[in-house]
Amino acid sequence: MNIRLLAKRNIQGNAQRYLAYFFSIVLSVSIFFIYASFIFHPDVVHANIPGGQLISKGLIAAEIVIIIFSVFFIAYSNAAFIQPRKKEFGLLTLLGMSKSQLRKLIYLEQTMVSLISILIGVGLGFLFSKLFLMAVSWLLAVEQPISFVIVPEAFVYTIVGFILLFQLLSLLSLFHIGNAEVVDLLKDKQKPKKTPFVSKWLVALSAVCLSISYYLAGTMSLNNSYRVLPIVFFVLIGTYFLFSQSIVALCSRLYRKKKSLYGGTNLITQTNLIFNIKDYSRLFFLTSIITAVILTAAGTLFMFSADLKKQGMDNIPQSIGWVENDASVYSVIEPSAVEKTLKEDGFKILYEVNMTGVPITHMLPHMRTGESSENRSLLISESDYNNTAALRKIEPAKLSGKEALYIFPYGGLDYQFVHKGEQKELHFGNRTIQVTMIGQRNQSIVAPIKAATTLMVVDDQLYHEITADVPLKEMARVRGYEVKDWEESMETSSEIEQMSNNPNHNQLQTRAPIYQEMKQGSILILFIGLFVSLLFFIVQGSMMYLRVFTNLEDKKIQIHALHRLGLTKKEIRQILSAEIRILFFAPFLIGVIHAIVAYVALSNLLGSNLFVYSAMVIATYFLFQLLYYQVTKKMYGRAVINSIK
Repeated sequence: MNIRLLAKRNIQGNAQRYLAYFFSIVLSVSIFFIYASFIFHPDVVHANIPGGQLISKGLIAAEIVIIIFSVFFIAYSNAAFIQPRKKEFGLLTLLGMSKSQLRKLIYLEQTMVSLISILIGVGLGFLFSKLFLMAVSWLLAVEQPISFVIVPEAFVYTIVGFILLFQLLSLLSLFHIGNAEVVDLLKDKQKPKKTPFVSKWLVALSAVCLSISYYLAGTMSLNNSYRVLPIVFFVLIGTYFLFSQSIVALCSRLYRKKKSLYGGTNLITQTNLIFNIKDYSRLFFLTSIITAVILTAAGTLFMFSADLKKQGMDNIPQSIGWVENDASVYSVIEPSAVEKTLKEDGFKILYEVNMTGVPITHMLPHMRTGESSENRSLLISESDYNNTAALRKIEPAKLSGKEALYIFPYGGLDYQFVHKGEQKELHFGNRTIQVTMIGQRNQSIVAPIKAATTLMVVDDQLYHEITADVPLKEMARVRGYEVKDWEESMETSSEIEQMSNNPNHNQLQTRAPIYQEMKQGSILILFIGLFVSLLFFIVQGSMMYLRVFTNLEDKKIQIHALHRLGLTKKEIRQILSAEIRILFFAPFLIGVIHAIVAYVALSNLLGSNLFVYSAMVIATYFLFQLLYYQVTKKMYGRAVINSIK
């Protein structure tokens, strides 16, 4: 018997414990290899693929996330593998194994597992890279599919990178066990567990941090998006002390309720929980944060993609819109030419916009500094505004006398440039008129281009008084057409753009090309994000699986003793199910709460109700979590129950 053979047999004997860890590493290596194959693909490097460079940057960011996450997961797993085997290491030391030989044994075990994981991961990545390239080709809508080639850089970066990562983390894990005394190793599991101590101040700190983070997230908007970092900081602090202190306090309170404690198997379940909760707290913290990250990231990507059409219609009011700086002529494009092209291509015009206005200037505060500066707007009548607003199902304006309403086109930006009752001077030519503002609306009704980017709406009578002697050539005209099935009008929109006299592309706006470009980009990001989210999910499930099976031998001893005292196998299964259920779903619940708060913030940023989308994401994740729980429960229950004689 030599150390190499002993390491091999140890791996075989702990195969069930290594299973989830092995699968997670294989998946991490596979995804890393697939992404690297695309990043270093000759067509991407030489920019032969439209949009390839953009997705390459996204994949590089994903690779960095995978590496960082792998560092934490491997370090955690190494510690989890070593901890329950201290008695085994103590016996080996007692039988004459030196510290250097013990370190060599652990090093060989971890190296064997890592090399096998890397080789299988690279092999699977190579097999599925063709499928990945086909999917990306379809998403990018390229004429010629991306060719499948062997990319040497992908092999080098993946194999060398993960070998170095495993070697470094393996060497670091050896110091802890290598310096321990034989007595400490043998008696590690015999140390009695004390009732966990709870600090009321830390419980209060947890509540305060989470309350602050939830408030900041719930009231976040585009103009205060800098809150993201403080929110993350307070969530991390609050969640850590929630599990290490607040949950311990809750379990202690439940433990004192004797009526429920003595019902069924509650005594055993709650006793196990209260004495293990401190050990579980770090795992609960990590998995709840991972759950929140997965739900928030996947939910954000899915919601943005699903809500893209609404965003396009909100930000680009008409399918085709343009502004004529001189209202007396059509210099950008003739409306008749637009109508003819739309009809020839089979698109039905739902409505058209034709309004004129006077370009004016007025003072507005700067968003960051608050200092007043001159801004341009288009002065339009209340009737023109209400007619177009009705077509877009927007509430009409109600003005009288010298009242005015300011229209800012971007709904996601929650910033008030004007306030109700504010007196404002409007300048046009040599004339100045003072109006009383009734407020501001952040929504567009016409193409936000040039002079019509922002609008100033006034009462009809006041508008006619102002513009009575203003010639058409000094006014601006806004035109627009909304068409049915505008998403399919890519070619028609391009044709209209080519017909127009719009060399700088700043006077005519078409919705379909912008929407399709955003849709393509969002699908690609969603595609990448789902891969990373899947990896995160597998890893956090593996951490819980690992935590369950590292204490398998101790659990077998406990269950065997309980069975001899009279507990049936059915009652034992209830105890095991309750413990695993808490392990899987306590952090899941907290992670879901964190994600819901993040969804509220996202809804505020996008100006949309995302309840349905968020419910779909959470429900999907719950089903996967439930499946993982059922598999783990069945395997764990079988391993424990089969040990009962």
